[in-house]
Amino acid sequence: MEIKPEELIYKLQNAATLPQANLLVVHGEEDYYRQQIVTALPEAIFAGVAPEDRAITIFEKDTDLNELASVINTYPFFSGQSLIVLKDEKLLAAKAESEARKQQLDKLADVLADIPDYCIVLVTASKLDKRTKLFKALKKQALLCECVSIKLNELAQWLDGQAAIYGARWSYDAVGKIVEYLQPVDKVPLKLLQQEIAKLAVYAGERKQWTAEDVETIFSALPEASSFAIINALGKRNLPEVLQLLAAEKKKGTNVLPLCALITFKLRQMLQYVELAGRGFDYKGIVAELKLNPYVAKNLQREVRGFTPKALTQAILDIAQLNIDLRKGGRDYTRLEEILLQLLS
Repeated sequence: MEIKPEELIYKLQNAATLPQANLLVVHGEEDYYRQQIVTALPEAIFAGVAPEDRAITIFEKDTDLNELASVINTYPFFSGQSLIVLKDEKLLAAKAESEARKQQLDKLADVLADIPDYCIVLVTASKLDKRTKLFKALKKQALLCECVSIKLNELAQWLDGQAAIYGARWSYDAVGKIVEYLQPVDKVPLKLLQQEIAKLAVYAGERKQWTAEDVETIFSALPEASSFAIINALGKRNLPEVLQLLAAEKKKGTNVLPLCALITFKLRQMLQYVELAGRGFDYKGIVAELKLNPYVAKNLQREVRGFTPKALTQAILDIAQLNIDLRKGGRDYTRLEEILLQLLS
């Protein structure tokens, strides 16, 4: 049986009964969910039991399967309930490439196939090979929870849930600002976002409407947030501000390559918008084609008016050449300033 991470976390935090609760498998690349489940499960199982009386055993590396089987079958005298956490990534993510490895995984499957009622086993890993006998056995007998990263277009709903924890709500522009910050990021950093939201809650105090200005003030730890002001000024064609911000990044010692990547991302997005408009796409068609967040789309529609496809293309090519030259000891910030000066003049 499968369960979504949000539902599992809710059940654990609200003392709800879990089906197939003796074996729980939590896997996937999103550590934010996995860590919450690992933290919440002991509290749900041992509610009211003193920490020193809780029978919790963790297998983290070099797992001895005979010892694992022995612990599973050892009755916990103080609490009447035991929890075993198997988080040995090397073991769990292994592929059955050799006969010895295959036998090891098959033995683990056999060990986990017979768990007494007084024991709960949590298996957690960032990766599980779904082709192995182990995974197929787990899928049949365990409560399976896959923790995948959420997509950017799903972020607004997640943000609403986080704000609700503090009895607050976001303004439309605030959500848009966060989404805009995270556009160049491959993986939405939920754990980092959660930390920034906690800081925002303290900053806002009794005020329960969170604004774009709050986001700009607090979300300094977000990937690209400190550099975002540069592409924001670029979109406004504000050359003095762009140069001033570039100088500030240089003074801080910011590596110019990630900054070039962020600027290139923005220029490519603008170029795509301009090219689609040139091919006859209307605003709604462009938004659908580029899968843009509405807030981002509105800003982009306003920003591209000052740029031609030729100028954007040339700037993209120049930054690509800058990246090549940097690896050969070429100029960094000075050359980037020249490229943006040419684009915005």
